[in-house]
Amino acid sequence: MTLEENNTASSKLSAFIEKNRKTFLIALLAVIVAVAGFIVLEKIKSASTVKALEVIDEITFTLTDGSAALGDSELQARRDDALDNLAAYTSKSGPAGVRANMLCAELVYQQKQYDKAIGYWKAAAEKGKKAYTAPLSYYNIASSYEQLGNTDEALDYYKKAAETTDYVLKAHAQFSYGRLLETKGNYSEAVAVYKKLNDDSPVVKWANLAKSRIIALEAEGKVE
Repeated sequence: MTLEENNTASSKLSAFIEKNRKTFLIALLAVIVAVAGFIVLEKIKSASTVKALEVIDEITFTLTDGSAALGDSELQARRDDALDNLAAYTSKSGPAGVRANMLCAELVYQQKQYDKAIGYWKAAAEKGKKAYTAPLSYYNIASSYEQLGNTDEALDYYKKAAETTDYVLKAHAQFSYGRLLETKGNYSEAVAVYKKLNDDSPVVKWANLAKSRIIALEAEGKVE
């Protein structure tokens, strides 16, 4: 598969998300873009890997093509079919396994099956440890754990995402880590995280939110 073909698939998926946000998390666009980049960086040479990715592209296209005009039951049927068809690829290693697991994770997350989403995200992270899809997986694992009320596990994975160099959503991960520390009553640690966020990325919106949280904690007498 050429880079141009990957970009075309990503563009179609992006258009679908914009038209029908209720059926897909906006993060799915980042997933496809990130995996496309991973594929290029790995310089895929295996014919079987290329074939697997072509099949996953077909599954993705079938899932999204014309979806904006479908009702909820039809969309659910497509999601179920996609999960069934992706099952053969989630055990694969490398880019195909990463992509299949990330797509499955997004699909079950939409259905609030957070335990299953965690399993898929962890598999994606394990299969792409050195790829920049790994911190995206860590962040989504944390989000899933938070949805389940498991604050300790969520903290661990937000921290992993926040500490990853050059992660595109690093500032968001840092803020989420600090926010969750606050919920645990670890105010001094939260302020330390917020200050590091300001030092690392002073102009992003998450830094502004971090500054406001520091001011609020100081005003409430929770930190000096």
